[in-house]
Amino acid sequence: MTNSVPYYAKNYDVFVLLGAPSLLPWQWQVWVKIEQLLAPFVRSDRGKPTVRSSQTSGLGKEYRSVAFGKMGWDLKSHARWAHGSPSNALESNSWRFLGTEAWAPSWTVCEKEHEAPDFYLHLLSAPNVQHGGASQFGSMLVVALAASASEMRRGELRAAMTAVATLLESPLVVCKHRAWGIASGTAGGFRDAIQDFGVGRGLFREEDPHAQPISLETFSEAWSSLQV
Repeated sequence: MTNSVPYYAKNYDVFVLLGAPSLLPWQWQVWVKIEQLLAPFVRSDRGKPTVRSSQTSGLGKEYRSVAFGKMGWDLKSHARWAHGSPSNALESNSWRFLGTEAWAPSWTVCEKEHEAPDFYLHLLSAPNVQHGGASQFGSMLVVALAASASEMRRGELRAAMTAVATLLESPLVVCKHRAWGIASGTAGGFRDAIQDFGVGRGLFREEDPHAQPISLETFSEAWSSLQV
């Protein structure tokens, strides 16, 4: 059964959190604390959540993508990709973290049903600092909950994001009500999807978001600040 509403038109409460440079949320000891705060929201009546992580290892001819296999939202899966976990404490020292996504339900179910997820999370490393400047933030956390969720549940996520911001000593957290994507062309296509916030310049107005102090002007779209 496919959804009659265009994929891109589903609405969300969206949060973007910038983490302090000194706190890397893909480190196991940090991630398990974040996971506890966000786990209650990573679910959907449409199916189980799935997780995928993009990381690399090695240089030159030894350069490769790290394979993690099929993963869900559970501690056993998180221990595969989070650095310094009990199962990869030595191996992960050589990994370069790019990003980790969680979809609820899985992206394959979303594609099959032609409906965007009920919950989406994307944890990313910050863009590189250019021209020898100072890093303003070390990570980005994008979290989106379908606006069809109850007011109570939406309020609980807002509180959870405030707690995550405190944990990561965030210089700025922003939020807005937004569709999954923006309609493009006449064939049902769309652009600037929530899942693309970490691609290229993505979220940011300038190529190097570290060049100026972090503020609402850092972002390419209009956002509101989440008071922490």
